[in-house]
Amino acid sequence: MQKPSVSSSGAWVKSLPDIRLIAVFFALVSGAFVMGCSGPGEETIGSSWNLSSDGSIRFTFPEVKVQESVTEKNANLTVTDLMFKGFAGDVHAILVSPKKPNAFLIWAPGANNPASGYLDYMKYYPAHDIAVLIMDVRGNGGLTPGYPMDIERDAGLFVKGEWPQWYLIAADMISAQQYIHRIFPSVPVYAVGDSNGGRYAALAAGSDPGFAGYMGISTSGFSHIGDQYSSPVREFLLSIDPEVQVPEIIPRPVMIFHAPEDPVIPFEDGRALAGAAGDKAIFISFNGTHGGNREVDDHIITFLQNS
Repeated sequence: MQKPSVSSSGAWVKSLPDIRLIAVFFALVSGAFVMGCSGPGEETIGSSWNLSSDGSIRFTFPEVKVQESVTEKNANLTVTDLMFKGFAGDVHAILVSPKKPNAFLIWAPGANNPASGYLDYMKYYPAHDIAVLIMDVRGNGGLTPGYPMDIERDAGLFVKGEWPQWYLIAADMISAQQYIHRIFPSVPVYAVGDSNGGRYAALAAGSDPGFAGYMGISTSGFSHIGDQYSSPVREFLLSIDPEVQVPEIIPRPVMIFHAPEDPVIPFEDGRALAGAAGDKAIFISFNGTHGGNREVDDHIITFLQNS
């Protein structure tokens, strides 16, 4: 059984000509840009990022309060609705957990897929003593507010020193990891995502060592396209590029899954992402199209059980 289809793609590439057109504008306002930035709004007090010229980045923000509501419970399965009360608005998520989890996956669905659409599918994992926290990604059409992926809009916010939504989604995943570690301090937590969610997960794991590793499914990097632009657009594009972030995750585990028949993101792009992580990355070709399936799930479960 394959989970709901993922409609995300590398569609942001279509906006690159427009990014080139506004690059001159960015250059004009770049005097106001600072590599270590925090948004000017009251809601971002105490939050910042520290970005290096090579695209490596670290985020700082206050501890997030979490509201919990159990919606389903039986002998070895608990489903909990979560609301993260963060510095940049409320973020919804769903936790699917066994009684005694041996590992956690913080999972970012692909574009246009709310957390609720993945709930039933993810109940497979608790049977193997693995919990999954499904992020209701900003802009995916779920309970979390936001706009659909928009690189130009994010770049404009970045240049003004405000938080791009791409960064906020990574921070949301980090907040989820910190929440889990407050409850289960010794249980490993992995950043996982399929399609465009895999790109968000790469930034989360690459920017925060609290993640035990990274798993990307039917996803890809951007081939260091940031190097074709001038600062500050260059640094922003590098920072959101999974091919820049996966080397930051090593020596923690990096697993990339891609189907040769993927009609959305080419198979070789997935292989290139694994190559960017180096020889220690695990690249697995699977039978399928775009998005994960039980073959991928079983690979993940086997890896976690043997870790």
